[in-house]
Amino acid sequence: MHRVRLLYLCLSALFLLGCSAPLIPTAELPIPSRQNQGDADLVGRLRVSWNQLADPDLGDRERALALHQYNKDLLTLVRRLRYDALKAHKLPEYDDFEFQFQNDEQIRKFLGLHEDIVPAADVELSALKERYTLPGVGVPLVGVIPEGKIKPGTENVFNIATRGTVSTLTAVMTFTADGKPCFRAVPRNREDFITVGKLRYPLAADWSALLEVYWNLTRVKDDRWLGLLHPQELRNTTGLSSIQVYNPNKIPVILTHGLMSSAGTFDNLVNRLYADPEIRRNYQFWYFNYPTGVAWTVTARAYRESIRALRDQVDPHHRNPNWDKMVVVGHSMGGLITHYSQCKEPWNLLKASDIPEAALAQYLDKRYVHEPLPDPAIEPLRKDYFFEPVEAGMVVYMATPHRGAPVAKYRLATFLTKLVSLPQNLLKEAYNLATLQQDILLLNPQDAYLWFTSVNQLKPDSYSISGLQGLEVRNVPTHSIIGDQGKGDTPESSDGVVPYWSSHIAWGTETIVPSDHSVQDCMETANEMKRILGEYAEKNPAVTVIEPSKLRALHRSKGRQNHRASAGQK
Repeated sequence: MHRVRLLYLCLSALFLLGCSAPLIPTAELPIPSRQNQGDADLVGRLRVSWNQLADPDLGDRERALALHQYNKDLLTLVRRLRYDALKAHKLPEYDDFEFQFQNDEQIRKFLGLHEDIVPAADVELSALKERYTLPGVGVPLVGVIPEGKIKPGTENVFNIATRGTVSTLTAVMTFTADGKPCFRAVPRNREDFITVGKLRYPLAADWSALLEVYWNLTRVKDDRWLGLLHPQELRNTTGLSSIQVYNPNKIPVILTHGLMSSAGTFDNLVNRLYADPEIRRNYQFWYFNYPTGVAWTVTARAYRESIRALRDQVDPHHRNPNWDKMVVVGHSMGGLITHYSQCKEPWNLLKASDIPEAALAQYLDKRYVHEPLPDPAIEPLRKDYFFEPVEAGMVVYMATPHRGAPVAKYRLATFLTKLVSLPQNLLKEAYNLATLQQDILLLNPQDAYLWFTSVNQLKPDSYSISGLQGLEVRNVPTHSIIGDQGKGDTPESSDGVVPYWSSHIAWGTETIVPSDHSVQDCMETANEMKRILGEYAEKNPAVTVIEPSKLRALHRSKGRQNHRASAGQK
């Protein structure tokens, strides 16, 4: 017990160290000084650059210099505005020049949601390995939207994670015919270009800064150990979230992380995918986050409910063809959640359990997908095994232990299992399950408990892994990305956690990448995903179903937050 407490204290210390980093850059650095140049002079220079950019006869070199000067001066002005706004809690009034926001009520409401608007140039990358930008007119911004400003049911409701979300903006200053300045913060999910005079320019963007601030703000990475050892404490983080506002004109991609991990594990992968304009045009990325201490068969229920709840919310009549093309991606244990949710007759998984065949036979019937089980004591378990599969258009597995992970049997894994504190409602169901196993409750009640811990369900000889082998999955395009630690010794290879014999499946295609178990972080994986998604979009392009001006933001879609919580519990 002393060792257990010592380990927990060490993990807590690491967690606190991780929380010491600032969430977003401060407005004081770099200091937006006005000593050498006032705001009026700065706006005057912006006007000159703007007029140069509007000149169709300007040479390429002069145009590039004008664009550079415009963006440089605008960045200085944005830094000053941000400093003034945060210091005074509102945008100040200027006496030396006339300053106007665009007369657009929707933009005003959009800006009103933000707690801070951070210049992307001031965001230093720590988690991300590369920075991807799009050159053009304007200053890329990251809008910070705290959860406290979100009001579900109102017009401006954004999909959020537990500590807030972000939006990608581009600041521009336009000038009317009589030279009056007009400042705009353009949402990059709505507009890609800006007209200067009669010329059309791309709007500048910085996708990496957006992702960096998002992961710093949500801090989901800090919850990895907590999600494994105390899953009940993270029940409110279970569900789908997205960085961008929901766009019905794009194909959803659902990313699901693995054991002792979080949605942040996909940060570099999504960063690299965002760099591809065709992927940005066709796809939107959603993350399924969950506490990983709970068995993957149980978490899969929240996964399915989250996806269905989201579609019911955004496509209530199920008429949007982009949802029928949905892509689901699972890494490691997240791949098992994805795999299981694609199975046609999942109730047959129970055949591999210790439940006596005579007691089990009466339950293996498809009608229980929609009807309650005969025994009310085990009814809460029904949706873990009796369900319709998720209708994805394509499936991608990454380092997925379809046949289990031998490391789950090691001493450290066994030790971690003993530290897991399952939610009380799940404990009750564990012992309800034991009633099906007749005398097992008297002989060894701990066996029932182990049904619901994730590490035990990763063992190659666990009932869930054994039962998964006999289940038929939906016939859709399937791809596996498998690591071999760079040794090139497949089929004898391993990524250090999952051996090839476990990651390999008999259907679909597969790609071997020189990587350890974190294949999602590998550049070769990103390149393969670009190829897979690119070819899929060529055959199944995203369909425009709603005009961009009609897009409406939505709040976060959640599954059953704490895996069958009692009524009224949050």
